[in-house]
Amino acid sequence: MNGRAVSTVSGTVVHQSPRFRDQQTRMTEKADKQRSPQAETAEVERVTADTHRSERPEWTSERAFILSTAAAGVGLGNLWRFPYILGDNGGGAFLVAYLIAMVCVGVPFAALEIAAGRLAHGSSVTTYARISRLAGIYGWGVVLLTLVINSYYFVVTGWTAAYAGHSLAGGAPDFSTFTQGYGSLWFLLAVTAGVGVVLAAGLAGIERFTKVLVPILVATVLGLAVYGLSNGTAGETVSFLFRPDMGHLGRLDIWAAAFGQAFYSLTIGQGYLITYGSYLPRGVRVVRSVGAIAGINVMVALLAGLMIFPLVFRFDLDPAAGSDLAFKVLPQAFDQMSAGAWVAPLFFGLFFFAAFSSCIAGAKVVVAALSDRWGLGNRSAVGLGMAAIAVLGVPSALSYAAPGWQVRGQPVLDAVDSIAGSGVVVVSGLVGAALLAWTLSGKRWATVMERTPPKVSRAAVTIGRWAPLPVGLLLAASWATG
Repeated sequence: MNGRAVSTVSGTVVHQSPRFRDQQTRMTEKADKQRSPQAETAEVERVTADTHRSERPEWTSERAFILSTAAAGVGLGNLWRFPYILGDNGGGAFLVAYLIAMVCVGVPFAALEIAAGRLAHGSSVTTYARISRLAGIYGWGVVLLTLVINSYYFVVTGWTAAYAGHSLAGGAPDFSTFTQGYGSLWFLLAVTAGVGVVLAAGLAGIERFTKVLVPILVATVLGLAVYGLSNGTAGETVSFLFRPDMGHLGRLDIWAAAFGQAFYSLTIGQGYLITYGSYLPRGVRVVRSVGAIAGINVMVALLAGLMIFPLVFRFDLDPAAGSDLAFKVLPQAFDQMSAGAWVAPLFFGLFFFAAFSSCIAGAKVVVAALSDRWGLGNRSAVGLGMAAIAVLGVPSALSYAAPGWQVRGQPVLDAVDSIAGSGVVVVSGLVGAALLAWTLSGKRWATVMERTPPKVSRAAVTIGRWAPLPVGLLLAASWATG
């Protein structure tokens, strides 16, 4: 009809010229650009997660999410690993590098992982599979990495249970004596069974456990820190921790260790944050929650240092004793203390429950992936996941038992931790952040990070996109020169 389009609205014939159609197109595009953040969020979630949202449980509150997620990292990551990594790397200089790595890279990366889990409402495998098939393979790699870390993490948690029990019965055992039998293996199986019981109760079981645990943990470690400073060498401890030799900050190995510890304690690159974020209810401020989680991590790490090092210096022990610091060095201090009979069981009891909470979170990553991938019920997925962890944990357990299994001259557990505990975790975190940050536009990330200032969400995305390359180069240079 002379180049005009015809449409019918309510029975009326309307003639539209090409010029009019162009105007309508421009108005539609303008409306698309001006869509509210709430509309963007609704669209993204409708496309990616509508079929999963109604079936997936949620945390009952932001507080429950923060406590559960913080508990995942404050266990062995801050009570066992942080003090000995700090001791190995000279104290204060490492602490400065650790805080920089935590704030500038760790927190933004953690925010991206939690927001991605919230958006996809699925496990690590499900979340990355929605990016691409190749990313989905990486998601399985994350689950496998966490499974490997769990395999020795559960063994060390068993040690804390054994030491807590022995301390109550009359004194912590000598570590070499303890590892002459098969105690490591039996306690591995006991911890696996205990974690299975908690996970079988579902998300509510995790909430109930961590709501009680975290306040008690913080209060106990604070009390032990006050005791350590009062009865140990406080001056030397303060100097060791808070008067850094800034010249050491030029050492690449310190920065590599700092990024490794920041990623380890925040559980970046291990699937914990994506998995826990997938149960996040609407209305929770992601960045604020991450800030609280990081704050709890740093606080517990510093309190652990203030708790342990005064006793180490008082009894002239070696602060660079490595992973043996908690199980070989500290029992010597407790034996020489007048109040050691009650300090030792309190310390190792705290140690056990904190480590146990991390085991719960790590196992949940594996269980959620199995459940999402094969549609298993919770109890079936828990049974399969616990069996896998126990089987993989046997070599690490037997490396500190009568057989004394080794790899290239060192116990299997130490070899696995040296590979997976720092290097692979950091690489995984860098790859994951890049995949997530480049997948969605900055505007869409801002909608997922609800009620967060746009500048903050854009900064997190920018860091996620561009930080992996320089951090990766720093780590490569450190490993090449180390």
